[in-house]
Amino acid sequence: MGIRVDVLPLIDNTPGQGWLRITGWTGASAGLEYSVQSSQTRDFLHPGKQWTNVAHGFQLIGLAPAEGSDALQVLVGPELIDPLLAASGTANFRITLNNPALGQSEATMVRLDKHLLASIASTGAKKPEPAPAPAPVAPPVQIPEPVVVAEAPAPVVEAPVVAEPAPEPIPEPPVAPPPAASAPAKKNRWLLPLLLLLVLLAIAAGAWWFMQQPKPAVVDEPPPAPTPTTEPAAAAAEPCTLESMKSQPELAFVQGCIQKAPGSAALLEVINLAKANNQCAVAQRLYANRAQSGDIQIATAYAHEYDPKYHQPSECFKTPDTATAAYWYETILGFDENNADAKQRFEELKP
Repeated sequence: MGIRVDVLPLIDNTPGQGWLRITGWTGASAGLEYSVQSSQTRDFLHPGKQWTNVAHGFQLIGLAPAEGSDALQVLVGPELIDPLLAASGTANFRITLNNPALGQSEATMVRLDKHLLASIASTGAKKPEPAPAPAPVAPPVQIPEPVVVAEAPAPVVEAPVVAEPAPEPIPEPPVAPPPAASAPAKKNRWLLPLLLLLVLLAIAAGAWWFMQQPKPAVVDEPPPAPTPTTEPAAAAAEPCTLESMKSQPELAFVQGCIQKAPGSAALLEVINLAKANNQCAVAQRLYANRAQSGDIQIATAYAHEYDPKYHQPSECFKTPDTATAAYWYETILGFDENNADAKQRFEELKP
């Protein structure tokens, strides 16, 4: 069996720090170096967390036996952990151990522990600022109520009574005799009944004229216009659909689809839909997420994408990759050590 390379967190899980543990290396440890290549872009990791198409060897300085194990390990920092975690959603990583002086070399896939934290985890969150102290509230100003001073009533001064002289008697005017009733007033008493009769005749004539007028034609009112029914607002796109795949960022779609927890067969349909629409990053994220969670059917399908025996060229998986296929077969054996197909393919493909 070939080598195995794990990146493990420290006991206190310091962000950006971990152990690079190598199991199964039988060559010399002095002068050993390693290079890391992305299975997605085929680029190699360089200092400064950069990726280029030229291989770069990192010196394994301080490599020592791991306590309680026959493995070797060395402390690594953000220069290795951060770029691997940043790209782990869409890619796997091939690590090659090389001893140039002795001509020894061996390659395998890197296993990233799920508890690893990037260095940004220790600096990304800001501590909440303390709330400002409340401003002192000034005590209310007591406004004295105005004192009402009762004024003393003004003294009443009575004017002296002056005796007025008695008025002189006014002589009464002579009473005129009542006028005699005129004769024409008696003759005009018949005018009031005549006026009442004329008013009644006018009312009767008006009523007769009104009754003789033709009745207006009855016009049917038009029926009210039908109220347009408002169609319900379009529901938000369902997770795991092509619509949401095209309208959402890759990571948001993958998270929403995984939270829906479709079965293995249903998820394979979503992955095939992503491949057919050149959503390669989505397909790889879905594959990797469920495969690393122990979904044997998904992990097997992912291994077949790279296995030369089962590989079918596509825009997302253009060429086979035996090391990546071996990695996923080995992942399957980690969950099901009796899986005969994975064991056979791993033995045939392992470096």
